[in-house]
Amino acid sequence: MRKTNEGPSPVGVLLPSAVVGLLATLLLMLVGAIFVHRRVLAEQAIAPCALIFLAIGCALAAFISAKRAPGGKFLWAMGAGILVFLVLLLVSVIPLAQPINVVRMAVSLLCALAASAIGGFAGANMRKRKKYRHLKK
Repeated sequence: MRKTNEGPSPVGVLLPSAVVGLLATLLLMLVGAIFVHRRVLAEQAIAPCALIFLAIGCALAAFISAKRAPGGKFLWAMGAGILVFLVLLLVSVIPLAQPINVVRMAVSLLCALAASAIGGFAGANMRKRKKYRHLKK
């Protein structure tokens, strides 16, 4: 039988990679909160660590998205990174009713964009392994 749809859908590419990136970001933030609670990490280090954790999550989401995307890998990667940023922004604004600091949000957005670009380039430029390389012709 022949498939009518070529390649995965946008939801099939973006959603799993964004979920992995979001979970990685939240897990790292949980570890950071535990370190602050145990006084291993100073309170002044919370904002820089949050940016680093956001960057790691966006880069991971972009990497996975670029590996899964059929074409235009960089755009898929940037979309996954921005999706992680937007979900975190919505979670902080809607249910938590946090006030928006425009400068801090712009810095976080630039950090997410830069990390998504790095993760996208890394994912797009990695060679894919051949599934059946152990079989000889």
